[in-house]
Amino acid sequence: MREKESALRLGFTYAGCFLGAGYVSGQELWQFFGRFGENGFWGLLLAMALFLFFGILLLRLIQLTGIDQADTLVIRRERPLLRGIVGFLQVFFLFGIFVIMAAGVGALFHQMFGLSAVWCSGVFCAAVMVLSLAGTAGMMAVFSAVVPLLVICSVLISVITLRQGGWRQAAELPVAANPLLRNWIVAACSFVSYNLFSSIGILAPVGVQIRSRRTVWLGVLLGCVVLFAIASGIFLVMQADPAAVSEPLPMLAVAGQAGRGWYFTYAVLLLGGMFGTSLSCVVAMQHFCYRRFPRLAGRRPLTVPALWLTAWLCSLLGFGELVGTVYPICGYCGAFALIGLLRHRLLVRAMK
Repeated sequence: MREKESALRLGFTYAGCFLGAGYVSGQELWQFFGRFGENGFWGLLLAMALFLFFGILLLRLIQLTGIDQADTLVIRRERPLLRGIVGFLQVFFLFGIFVIMAAGVGALFHQMFGLSAVWCSGVFCAAVMVLSLAGTAGMMAVFSAVVPLLVICSVLISVITLRQGGWRQAAELPVAANPLLRNWIVAACSFVSYNLFSSIGILAPVGVQIRSRRTVWLGVLLGCVVLFAIASGIFLVMQADPAAVSEPLPMLAVAGQAGRGWYFTYAVLLLGGMFGTSLSCVVAMQHFCYRRFPRLAGRRPLTVPALWLTAWLCSLLGFGELVGTVYPICGYCGAFALIGLLRHRLLVRAMK
């Protein structure tokens, strides 16, 4: 029973690493998959297969080595320069996701209530910074509570929308719409690489606490099932109603068509997903930076407000613009990190 519970918590945590504003709102899934039409669905399947493979590889590597630092997991040998680059990119990725979530919260409250996106993003950043002090335990508790509800709600809204309006295949958009994502294969690989690289720092403190190989397999498999259940429903809805893509949060607009109750329910769960993702990114950043630079741990009264202010200011660039630019760039960089993880895992296997 305890192993099943651990696998469930790991599965929800693994899925929760990726269920932020871009994923659950449909904005991210449209830009990486939906705009390619039918080929986008094959890209989605490819992405899930890669999530399963590299998720198990990452957690098993953490189990076998006991390493909980992203730069050391990616660069096995003592190469200070390379590890420094990886560490910088890891923090940059995590910070970028935090900023995108903050922008998403601003867009959410502006779309729902007409409130100032600027001030809503600022309050959100402050709340995340305060609650990040609870560490890894608090992060897993948030994911375990929010992710199951997100799955149920998003799938139900997708089913209701498709039953009411029917389904039709949207025409494939010109792939030149985003020069960073020229075809569905590149888009799928980029989607996986930036998501997984940013999750290394989040999953490393969790992975060192897992003792069973079976827990890793079951947990990652469950996480991938959750991700696919949400993504496939959103993909079909976006194909049936491509006009919703013009909204900053497409699935929230779709939920509004299903009824006012669904609108507010999805908004609350979307906020929970964004909060969980932001919290995990900030916890991972703190874990990495405080371990690498112990002096920073004693200067939290300065570092916490500085991080809050910087994230808030960067979030003012806008949600859709950040998703379409930051994520693809991070995807290209993250691909090299996944190669490093694979190489490290093969070397560990060869030494056994």
